[in-house]
Amino acid sequence: MLTKEMVEEVPSVPGVYFFYGSSGKILYIGKAKCLRKRVRSYIHNVKNRRSKIKRLIRWTTAIQYQICQSEQEALFLESRLIKQHQPSYNSALKYGTQTWYIRINLAEDFPRLERVPEILPDNARYFGPLSSRRWTDEAIEVLQRIFMVRTCQGNITPKEDYRTCLQYDMKRCYAPCAALITRELYREMIMNIINLLDGEYEKVQQNLVTRRNNAAALLQFERAAAIQKQLERLRKVFPFLDAHREKST
Repeated sequence: MLTKEMVEEVPSVPGVYFFYGSSGKILYIGKAKCLRKRVRSYIHNVKNRRSKIKRLIRWTTAIQYQICQSEQEALFLESRLIKQHQPSYNSALKYGTQTWYIRINLAEDFPRLERVPEILPDNARYFGPLSSRRWTDEAIEVLQRIFMVRTCQGNITPKEDYRTCLQYDMKRCYAPCAALITRELYREMIMNIINLLDGEYEKVQQNLVTRRNNAAALLQFERAAAIQKQLERLRKVFPFLDAHREKST
């Protein structure tokens, strides 16, 4: 059973926590901005809990955790670990709510990030499940803030004289609709997003570092500056990545 003594060993940092049963199997995986506060909440007001949560508390015999450097990192890590281990209580505790995924349709010339409630057999890439609609939207917003991919719906055909929208004016989109970014460069941003969702943080950082340095070597200083901004946004969300860890290219 989950006890106060078990909770006291959990640190007050962002991360992902695991509830284990007596057989050594993972019963539940969750994320938290403050691990100790979140795990401690399970042992408060137990009598008023739903029966499924009471059973989870009763059958939990051990807690483990994985520390993250930010709440956003914990969000992405939780999604991957739930998909990998598929703990029984992660689905049982949904209590009728939907499961959400991030969908990326690579068949499109300029893919976007979509929040969807299920995986369809359409050859698109799906990432999740994520624990709520709100967290899915936040994950999409974080990724769009780093890479400035489009948010508009439907397919687009680039036209040089196309009038850009407010997202471009606010520097939140590279406006592929107005042919202000090539399909190849846009696709590279999408692949960086996919690598982030797969947990390949260092790979994404090194890709951006290489592209920035190559652009600077070709005297494409405006492009190099734009890539540097992407690096800065990436490191703000994932602070364990930093300039001191850049590899030579």
